[in-house]
Amino acid sequence: MNERWSRSKSALRSSGGLLAATLSLTGCASPSGAPWTILCLERQGPDRLRFAEEVAASLRRTDGIRPADVFVADGSDHVARVYYGRFRRPLDPESGRFGTPRAMQSDLETIKQLGTAEGRPAFLGARAIRVPQPNVGLPEWDLRRLDARYSLQVAVFEPRGAFWEFKRAAAEYCAYLRGLGYDAFYYHTEASSIVGVGAFGADAVVTRSDGRTYYAAAVEALQSDELLKHNLLNGAVYSVLAEDGERVPVPSRLVEIPRPDPIR
Repeated sequence: MNERWSRSKSALRSSGGLLAATLSLTGCASPSGAPWTILCLERQGPDRLRFAEEVAASLRRTDGIRPADVFVADGSDHVARVYYGRFRRPLDPESGRFGTPRAMQSDLETIKQLGTAEGRPAFLGARAIRVPQPNVGLPEWDLRRLDARYSLQVAVFEPRGAFWEFKRAAAEYCAYLRGLGYDAFYYHTEASSIVGVGAFGADAVVTRSDGRTYYAAAVEALQSDELLKHNLLNGAVYSVLAEDGERVPVPSRLVEIPRPDPIR
């Protein structure tokens, strides 16, 4: 079984969370800091990748630019981006803020000063972001492949602090749940990844005699499982402030299954 998720179900129940204690096993969290890069430019539309590659080629020929540090990625959100460099920004545990290495600050200033032949700034909106994460996980476990309306979201992963490989963590948590016999799926975006269990039609939400909507019995049966009752955040149960001022754990919830993106 996957090393990171190898605790028993009873251990997970008693711990109230798993990921925080085991992230370091496979490098999803690093005390040396998450990898960062400089986002130089973004482009949408059918010609986005060609345009981004042309910009990258021109950037590589520019004085003061390290050609090997220029790279392009076409995101799952159908936005092509041009990036420059890779940097480590150590996290200050006391302030929760990332440090900015001198080399990164210098490169960012250089990029922002570059302009077109007409003298217009070319990368005025350049900024530091985390290095984009590749989509991972078995394709057949992608939530978008389901021919259904809903799935029960039981976990969400997003970059926070030294934790940055959220897509990898979600795919591995999905595999962990499947190893325990659950019908689990993942869904990646550029900002976060979720893990859902089960597939339901429109009848998963029912209206009762009081006029209010409720989850159907099949959904409630899943939520009665201690392992699936909460919507974990980065592997741990988290709470929100209720109307009465008490903090309550966030429960798992039905989410609409996103449809495969059309070709753009």
